[in-house]
Amino acid sequence: MKKNKDVYGITDICSYYGLSESTIRKKVRESRNGESNFPLPLFKRGCKALWRKSDIEAWSGEEGEVINFAPALSSVAPVPTQSLNETRKRLEKFGISLPKANEVR
Repeated sequence: MKKNKDVYGITDICSYYGLSESTIRKKVRESRNGESNFPLPLFKRGCKALWRKSDIEAWSGEEGEVINFAPALSSVAPVPTQSLNETRKRLEKFGISLPKANEVR
């Protein structure tokens, strides 16, 4: 099955923004009650839900949500270059830049 890059599942949101599934579910409940501006799912069936990537990105820009820095800042295990480059791009959206390998002393 081909993965659609225009939508996020709950696990995508959790891993990208460093939030738990229960936090996402709480934000959805709050949004339904008018207490939050978290986007409602585009599709929901049982425990499965999908959100438009653009809705989640707009929300994260409004809320200033912090993404999970662990993959980028890990000093214990080496991070593959591709993963580090993806993390660097994500952090740049929030105005945060990581030093390149040759800039670290």
